[in-house]
Amino acid sequence: MGVLPRLAGYVRPYAGSLIAASLLLALSGALMGAAVSTVKPIVEDVLLGGGGTRPAAVESEPAPGPNILRHVRGWVPREQLARWTREHAFVEVPLLLLALYVLRAIVGYFGQYRMIKVGSWVIRDLRVNLYQAVAYQSPGFFQAHPTGVILSRILNDIQVIRRAATISLASGVRVAAMMPFVLAAAFFHEWRMSLLATVALPLLIWPMVRLGRRLRRAATASQENMAQVAHKLSESVSGVRVVQSFGMESYEVGRFEGAIARLLRSELKAGRATSLAPALMELAVAIVGAAVLFAAGRSIAAGRLDPGNLAVVVICLGLLYASTRRLNTFYSEVQRALASAERVFDMIDREREIRDLPGARILPPFREEIRFESVAFSYGDENVLEAIDLTIRRGEVLALVGPSGAGKSTLVNLLPRFYDPTAGRVTIDGHPLRSLTLISLRAQIGIVTQETVLFDDTVRNNIAYGRADCPLERVIEVARATQSHEFIERLPQGYDTVLGEGGERLSMGQRQRLTIARALLKDPPILILDEATSALDAGSEALVQQALEVLMRGRTSLVIAHRLSTIRRADRIVVIERGRIVEQGAHRELLAQKGVYARLHALQFHEEAVG
Repeated sequence: MGVLPRLAGYVRPYAGSLIAASLLLALSGALMGAAVSTVKPIVEDVLLGGGGTRPAAVESEPAPGPNILRHVRGWVPREQLARWTREHAFVEVPLLLLALYVLRAIVGYFGQYRMIKVGSWVIRDLRVNLYQAVAYQSPGFFQAHPTGVILSRILNDIQVIRRAATISLASGVRVAAMMPFVLAAAFFHEWRMSLLATVALPLLIWPMVRLGRRLRRAATASQENMAQVAHKLSESVSGVRVVQSFGMESYEVGRFEGAIARLLRSELKAGRATSLAPALMELAVAIVGAAVLFAAGRSIAAGRLDPGNLAVVVICLGLLYASTRRLNTFYSEVQRALASAERVFDMIDREREIRDLPGARILPPFREEIRFESVAFSYGDENVLEAIDLTIRRGEVLALVGPSGAGKSTLVNLLPRFYDPTAGRVTIDGHPLRSLTLISLRAQIGIVTQETVLFDDTVRNNIAYGRADCPLERVIEVARATQSHEFIERLPQGYDTVLGEGGERLSMGQRQRLTIARALLKDPPILILDEATSALDAGSEALVQQALEVLMRGRTSLVIAHRLSTIRRADRIVVIERGRIVEQGAHRELLAQKGVYARLHALQFHEEAVG
């Protein structure tokens, strides 16, 4: 489906409001046509009737063409009406013009506001759909799309569409609705001059249409470069400590300048296409205007043209020219918006790698075991896991160890279906994970990683994340259990303290204890601990380890630990090397085998002793 039909689908729910707004703007255009028609009595009855002179040939005959005031009362004799008009024109014509503009202002306000409202509704729905599409993507999607690029889609591209769909759309519809009435007024007063002028209208429209495709390509390149700028900015801001510690500020500034330079080139290319159309339009208007003035001068000299009618035609043509320029601006905005919409829909339409299959069932409460059956996984051509057969009994604490890159984290990420295995299957109590709904599966799994994710919200809301109805007493209870209550009480507003971005007000150990409290409040039967203490100092690790022991009590736990000393009491230790299970057993059993685990243990014990 094309971009325009897709956008029309977002407009369809608000068709009634859109039609009402269009009718109001059309009425505003009709009032402008009526207001322009008052120029004739202003010229003839106010200006010329107030002491000016008319051409003799025109003075002897009643002026042709419409005259608003002269046709108000058709039953009044022409001579009496003409005399009454000249005597009262100084008052009535300005009052009529003022009344028309006041009415037009009121109608135009409601029409334009209604149009902007419809556009804002459409953008709200589009932005929500885009965020929804991104939020349900798998971790693989975010690895392939940098944060800056995703933010550029949600913020920059949507902003371009928003401008076109609100302010520019309202202005474009208002101008387009006005043009037929203004053109009708011009033809009604003097059709010969109007016909001569409107012959050039295709010359005004042609540059706008001709350059539209070029502008759209340039706008696409511009938005792509804007995404790269956003990516560079996000990367340098998030890694500012590394940048400064290596003294690489000037290097990063240079990289950012390069991205800005590419953005500037694409913007200038789009600017050339945008600026060329008005220049060609002005040239066409100058040629037509000269021709009209030449013909009008000869007609007035010959007594075939009324000055009032000529004034109406000239003003109408000026309005048409100004309206065409506004339409050109609107058309340029639309082309930019279509380029952005293509990028937005491309992300919305991106197929979810991990999703509920048709007929997916709800996972019953976990009771017996988790099984990995001949599981394999690969990133592209790179094999990460091969022939994994593993059974984890309910209530068992299973530790996964092995060298970096062995596949430990990938293995545990298959359990909550962050990824699906490329071969084999994972089951819980005999239910294949792919046959279950994601929400019911993940509801029974708690995860604590070395990356402490806290939100810019209160302590209470961070602990009770996803549980807005949780009473404060329960939050305090889990905070006490995870050694967190004491430092929370010392915060300025206690549990109502806003933590800032990423929990920047807390130490690493405090952040980790809050994430453990969050997992404890969720109370899942299955627990994944992925390097939960690897980034902590000895003092913080001791407190976090106590919190973890509380969290693991009575749960089926999969533990990945860099420090082997933290998993000695695991019920079973599974050693993974190069994507395969090479050893498994209790701590003492594995040491007695003098294999991979014994080697890793000896190496780490030696490093700790030297340290």
